[in-house]
Amino acid sequence: MSVKGGPFNCSRAMAKKAIWLFIFVLCLALVLAPGCGGATDYSATIKQVTELIEQGMQENEVTGLSIALVDGQDVVWMRGFGYTDKENGIKATTETIYEIGSISKPITATAVMHAQDNGLLDIDHPLIEYLPEFSILPPLGYDRQPDNPITIRTMLTHHSGIPGNFLNGNLTHEPRTDYDAWLLNYLRDDYTCYPPNFIWAYSNSAYCFLADVVAVASGQSWEEYTDMMFESMGMHHTSYYLHKPFLKENRARGYFNGEPLEHFYNSHVGAGSVLSSASEMAKYIKMILGHGQGEGSRVLHPETLDEMLTPQDLGIALDAFKWNRQGLGWGLSDPELEYAGRVCGHDGATIGFCSHLQILLDHQLGVVILTNSDQRNAMGFVVEVGRETLRLALKDKAGIDPVEPSGPLHSPPATWSQDKLEALAGVYVTEAGYDIINDMPGELEWTTDEGMSQKLVPLENGRLALPDSQDFQIEFTTISGRDVMVLHSVYTNVRGDRYEPVPTPTSWHNRLGKYEITNLYPGDSSMFVPEELSLVPDSIDLAERDGMLVIKYPVQGSTIWLVLEPISDTVALIRGLGEGKGGAVQIVMVDGQEQLQLWGSLYMRQ
Repeated sequence: MSVKGGPFNCSRAMAKKAIWLFIFVLCLALVLAPGCGGATDYSATIKQVTELIEQGMQENEVTGLSIALVDGQDVVWMRGFGYTDKENGIKATTETIYEIGSISKPITATAVMHAQDNGLLDIDHPLIEYLPEFSILPPLGYDRQPDNPITIRTMLTHHSGIPGNFLNGNLTHEPRTDYDAWLLNYLRDDYTCYPPNFIWAYSNSAYCFLADVVAVASGQSWEEYTDMMFESMGMHHTSYYLHKPFLKENRARGYFNGEPLEHFYNSHVGAGSVLSSASEMAKYIKMILGHGQGEGSRVLHPETLDEMLTPQDLGIALDAFKWNRQGLGWGLSDPELEYAGRVCGHDGATIGFCSHLQILLDHQLGVVILTNSDQRNAMGFVVEVGRETLRLALKDKAGIDPVEPSGPLHSPPATWSQDKLEALAGVYVTEAGYDIINDMPGELEWTTDEGMSQKLVPLENGRLALPDSQDFQIEFTTISGRDVMVLHSVYTNVRGDRYEPVPTPTSWHNRLGKYEITNLYPGDSSMFVPEELSLVPDSIDLAERDGMLVIKYPVQGSTIWLVLEPISDTVALIRGLGEGKGGAVQIVMVDGQEQLQLWGSLYMRQ
């Protein structure tokens, strides 16, 4: 009997059986494939996180929220909660577009590394190679270091020393295109905070300049370059620029305490202006979990992404006590998720918006949460929702139970000599003010700038703790020539930098008093938001407090005490370590009158 066809022909029954066998094998392969979301039932995670969100939104006055959970190359859950515009009854969805704030930074870092992959720049080259107009004075109290320039890498890792808190005219009612040019001009007469690679100090300014670097190196505008990059990830409704028509269609309105806010344009383009949705950011997570492969084309070489997710600050002494390791644009650790292996993530906030992005790299799980509520109310809640989502998803996927982070190991009490205790006494400048340490018989007295006092008793491990608890321990040590106070708990950080107060010179003493701003940028957000949200204070106080020259700096409902060390009759160093420290307060002449210059703002005494 002849059979039509060639050697691969078969009967209909055999063909049907072969097809079903093929489908079965394919499905089995998909089920067993690592990183494939289809293999896991996330219903328990979804149920618990949904309940957590619905309860927490009410408790924290969160108006709208969108979330996406990603497993490998699968988006396993997306949902919107609440309202994108409560007054008009518009509900939040997975396509709602939010301001994602500083989550823009890892995206900016992605663009920088994309440019390096394409041979357009080298992140180990100096900034001035790409922006020759950039100039800044050396840090106060340090010798010039011509062999230690500000490089693109130091900018990506927040180790450039470029001051980062220039918020006057950042968020504005109308678009502003001259911000970076203004910043370049301003910094010519300002001081670097620290030498490069001395300490981690968060800098929005550095990330603003990274956008300019890519534009110069590529010969394209930042908008053109990043539009191309977003397209390669299938992110067709994401941009750094609000004028895109698609961004206005589904854009969420910001809220504070449940009350609607104005819309603002963000001049910190490379640092925080991205607008995106949960569904779009899920595609960005997929690119990271896909080793640099986007939906349309490859975005980063695998080895480039590996470098971005490798700690860059391990050799920096003052970073040894920083709980969060720093990659290129990414934070790389979280004690709450340490049991889950490698982590990368970033938080973001603008006025009326806050967001959280976090990825468990070893388990191919990622989550993004975007809200249109202010960070004072919502940020802690958003971060905890993100962590809990990953904890539960990891339990569902890999059967790994959460492990509570532990604080420092308990140490028996010890007896120290009074000379040793006395040597530790002094003023320690902190992130928001200062602590005063006094030696007492057999112990130390720790008093914060708010007047709260606690006793510290010595331990055998060389640290100190409260008499009735060791949930945290205090260590006094010397790092990179600085006498510092380190707080060890679940999160370990350098809390304070020792400062020996100097007498206030007559020139500065005569300037004590209340100062009001004179150069608030027209249309700055401070004119349109509640005082509790203002980023730029209308007034500050130059005062003497506890024997020191200080500035009382109110911002977003809190008070920061800036400790000043006068260097000359017109320049004072902002004491301390880390973000907002280093740099200078200067006295400048404007139209024949003295004004106090701080972080891009001018203040005149009243």
